[in-house]
Amino acid sequence: MQTEILLVTVGGSHQPIVTAIKMLKPDRVVFICSEDSKSQVVGSQVKILENSQRLPNIPTQLELGDKFQPDRDLIVIKDPDNLQECYREVALYVQNLKKNISNTVIKADYTGGTKSMSIGLAIASIYYELELYVTTALRTNINRVERGEGTQKTSIGPIVADQTIKKFLPILLDQYNYPAIIAEVNRLLISWELPTDKKYEIRLLHTSCLGLDKWDKFEHREALNLLEPQMKNPVIKDLVIFLKRVIRSRKQIDDKYDATNTTEGHGYEIVEDLILNAERRAKQERYDDAVGRLYRALELLAQIRLLKEYDLKTEEVNIEKIPENLRDKYSEKRSLTKGKIQIGLRSSYELLSELNDPMGKIYMEHSNRIIDALEVRNNSLFAHGFKPIKLEEYEKVKQVFVNFIKSGISSVNQNKSQKRAPQFPTSMSDLSN
Repeated sequence: MQTEILLVTVGGSHQPIVTAIKMLKPDRVVFICSEDSKSQVVGSQVKILENSQRLPNIPTQLELGDKFQPDRDLIVIKDPDNLQECYREVALYVQNLKKNISNTVIKADYTGGTKSMSIGLAIASIYYELELYVTTALRTNINRVERGEGTQKTSIGPIVADQTIKKFLPILLDQYNYPAIIAEVNRLLISWELPTDKKYEIRLLHTSCLGLDKWDKFEHREALNLLEPQMKNPVIKDLVIFLKRVIRSRKQIDDKYDATNTTEGHGYEIVEDLILNAERRAKQERYDDAVGRLYRALELLAQIRLLKEYDLKTEEVNIEKIPENLRDKYSEKRSLTKGKIQIGLRSSYELLSELNDPMGKIYMEHSNRIIDALEVRNNSLFAHGFKPIKLEEYEKVKQVFVNFIKSGISSVNQNKSQKRAPQFPTSMSDLSN
């Protein structure tokens, strides 16, 4: 069973506090007061200023009994006009409540007390996600709430949502941390009451991040289904146009992949996609992953070129499709166990060179630097060694591999315009329609 705890600020009239406690019916009441207003809570009598009437203190009036224990449920602010102190004292108390009491709902009414006490409680309520209330009525006196007041819940959901979107999510977006963004957005939608337009804005952000997360995991078709409906956003539109080319490019090497509703490009977009993915892993300081993706991009470039231009598959080379003068050499590569001719990265590029292919020629010009850079990958934990890859090593591999890949693609696409492949956005404004 949930325990409901109400925090109230005390100062001036006692009536709004009485109203709030009667309406909210908490299981426990915590009073936040100054040295001057403490008498309303633990003093023998409370003075009502209008007619000098004296009443018992608030807990006695309401017969709170064990719902209020002075040694446990009293926060006394030494300087009630010091906002920093007001917030700090309330925040520490709330932290302890959350730490020591499970299955509890903490509510706060900030009607009474000094302005700094009210603001301190309100800020703490927003930060620690408390239910925030205010007791109010039609005002005929600018100094305080008149009789006939009622306690109502204050909608802080939009405030929490704006702060999350403006302050917290940009940090995650800059790291391409889509699972964390999705979790935060789900929390906003589930935990807070939000106006329709704010919900719509957050759901658009949710869908965009779901799509980018799918894409980041190479689930290209699922990403397209999520992102294509949002092409009114120019940033998303550019990404979707590229994604359609990536899928068409992937189809060449992954013949069972669904390439409907896609666009033809130069054919090597899947390679560019891997390079961009490597950049995102590097931003997360996952350099082993980044180098692994760059290696796959280098490998895939040769595989696509051999298949696209010569109908040769590296996992099973058809000896009849290569020149006769090369057949004996490549027949020797036939596996005795699998009975297939399979060639790896270096052999793939050497074959392209022997076929007088432009990409093969470019490879031979870069081969020494590529072979040297491959040692970084081969010594890593994800390949044949145990050495973690550092930033400097990643940068070296990236420079060598990416320069070659760009030159290789250009060498076989001289008559086709090559638009720059777009990286995922790192600004929240780019995901807003």
